Amino acid sequence: MLWLLLGLPGLAVAKVPTLALTSVHFQVMTHYRAPRTVLHADLQAEASGRSPAKLAAMVNQDVSWAKARLQSVPGITWRSAGYQTQATGQTDAPWLVREDLAVQSPDPAVLLPLLGTLQSRLHLVGMQYAAPSVAIHKALRTAELRGLRRYRKQAQQNCTALGYHGARLGQVFINTNVVPLARPMPVMALAAKVVPGPVVGRGGTERGRVVVEGNAYCER
Repeated sequence: MLWLLLGLPGLAVAKVPTLALTSVHFQVMTHYRAPRTVLHADLQAEASGRSPAKLAAMVNQDVSWAKARLQSVPGITWRSAGYQTQATGQTDAPWLVREDLAVQSPDPAVLLPLLGTLQSRLHLVGMQYAAPSVAIHKALRTAELRGLRRYRKQAQQNCTALGYHGARLGQVFINTNVVPLARPMPVMALAAKVVPGPVVGRGGTERGRVVVEGNAYCER
């Protein structure tokens, strides 16, 4: 626009031909693994009957008893996973009060005996091993970097196979998909004052995959 403002004669502008690039769409996949070392347990205190207030007092008493025992053992963390009062529609017990507790520990040998004691007043709903979140995050990031390196290498190989010398990356998407494994099922112990701890299989390994997908432009 400068030559227009200065009143200079028009300049001829040559059109630069646009290079036609060949686009190649492909994907690569990497996998990651992390050992399941943290034991999770889901416990439940519940009572059913006619008076919601009395039922809530019973559940609160059981939960307080359980929390006192959980707090007495180092290395065990727990949280309330929900509290509900609901009508059952049953004549003899029209109300149900329930509270769920989620408990976990990186030392199963400490948690398992305690779960046996807690079953005397709470229900052991389920139990499973899981990998620590820090280990999952580290394994996932490593798999993503490995996938990106493979993606760049594969882009060059694809363009070379088509007779081109260079490859320029276009849009790249990283998708993470955790492949679930069958969870070990606990062996439930009968409720008693003191009962043996539940039995659960070994933790195993958390497995997942990372898919790097997109396109590359081949250049001569």
